[in-house]
Amino acid sequence: MDYSQDTHIRPSPRLSSASAVRKNPIETFVRLCIAENYDAERPSNHELHLSIPGLWCDHEFSLTWKADNELIELYLPFTSRAPKGRSDDICRLLSLLNERLPSGNFIFWEKESALVYRNTLSLAGGANLRIEQAMALLASALDAAERGYPACQYVIWAGKTPEDALDIALLDLAAHG
Repeated sequence: MDYSQDTHIRPSPRLSSASAVRKNPIETFVRLCIAENYDAERPSNHELHLSIPGLWCDHEFSLTWKADNELIELYLPFTSRAPKGRSDDICRLLSLLNERLPSGNFIFWEKESALVYRNTLSLAGGANLRIEQAMALLASALDAAERGYPACQYVIWAGKTPEDALDIALLDLAAHG
């Protein structure tokens, strides 16, 4: 029998088999962490926790690869907790911050009383993550954190209004920039 005639034993390509051999985009972030000397921990094959120094604090990122949906999810929770009765001010601040973001958004997790920045990157259709995309995702999150973290601190601990807190935070950022 000729090999060209024996087509029935060849594997038929399916999305599930293609995703099994597809490169895990978390590897790109691992390489970036090594190159930039960021502290990183990899709790699983599809998850990475990393720390990037900022002006005000070290920011703790969590990246997760959702292979079924072909999504990279980024979460950046802020460590401070909102005192009781200030959640309305925090939510107003988040709205003001979100108006200024080109991508991603801030949310407030009521149960944990935590401010969180999140963003998602789609690699639908089997796209591979490029290092430039990984760097851009982290850079936009870091930029958002450098605005959001001090503004949140001004609302929570200094008792400022959300509008005043954001103005002060942006002035502080411009002074360091």
